[in-house]
Amino acid sequence: MTTLLVGFDSAWTADNLGAFVGVVRSGDGTMRELGPPQTVDFLKAGSAIVKWQDEHAPSVTIVLLDQPTIVPNPTGQRPVENIVGSVVSLRYGGMQPASKSRSKMFGASAPVWPFLEWFGGAASSADAVANTLVFETYPVLAMIALGWTLPDPSPRPRPTGRLPKYNPDRRKTFSISDWQHVCGRASESFRKYGLMQIVSWIEDVAQKSPVLKPDQDKLDACICLLVAVSLAERKLNLMVGDSLTGYIVVPHSAPLRREIVARCRATGRAPLEWMRVFRQGAL
Repeated sequence: MTTLLVGFDSAWTADNLGAFVGVVRSGDGTMRELGPPQTVDFLKAGSAIVKWQDEHAPSVTIVLLDQPTIVPNPTGQRPVENIVGSVVSLRYGGMQPASKSRSKMFGASAPVWPFLEWFGGAASSADAVANTLVFETYPVLAMIALGWTLPDPSPRPRPTGRLPKYNPDRRKTFSISDWQHVCGRASESFRKYGLMQIVSWIEDVAQKSPVLKPDQDKLDACICLLVAVSLAERKLNLMVGDSLTGYIVVPHSAPLRREIVARCRATGRAPLEWMRVFRQGAL
């Protein structure tokens, strides 16, 4: 069985460009690269995925998208953001809320909806079985799950550590050493799969100066791809949220799972209703 795996950092609106990267995984677990990460908009990403599907005839396509795919709420934040936001803020990070009031991102004419419709809509649950599955992920939460956080240098350090400050658009907080840390961990992960074209790109951009926002978009697309690989390998993964109000998929982590359970209980939610541990059954 052949699986097409895609990591897509969409940049959320029609006015901005995102990035994507893909590989083809054979039934024996070997992978073929489809080039280094590329800058794309929704139309170019969708067209490229269709082209890859035509060329490689995969049994299943899995797209991990760094953008909310289920947004029913007119205002405010989704329950998954209320749950995950606490985990992120504990590590000195932030999470954007998703609602239809953010019309360029999630209104009726937002570009994410035609993209999803192109591929049959957002995967309705972690048990979804279809030729193309589009799941929402979040690189920041994936980094927490993968253990890519850094020690907290504050006088009273948090045991959770801190998230890397690797967004070059935030010049006041951007850290080149943090950027190189994320690049190093990503490079190490792809090297294990022999995906040396992606490794080469990551190692080159790790030394780039100045680092630009499209570079981060491409790196985030690589992180999204690692989540897709985790699904394809039938490893344990976490689904936080639900299929009605929106959910996020990341690799399984026992410490992260415990934090999410604690957050659910603190907010009056039944953990079993808002978090699942699963292996992707469609593969």
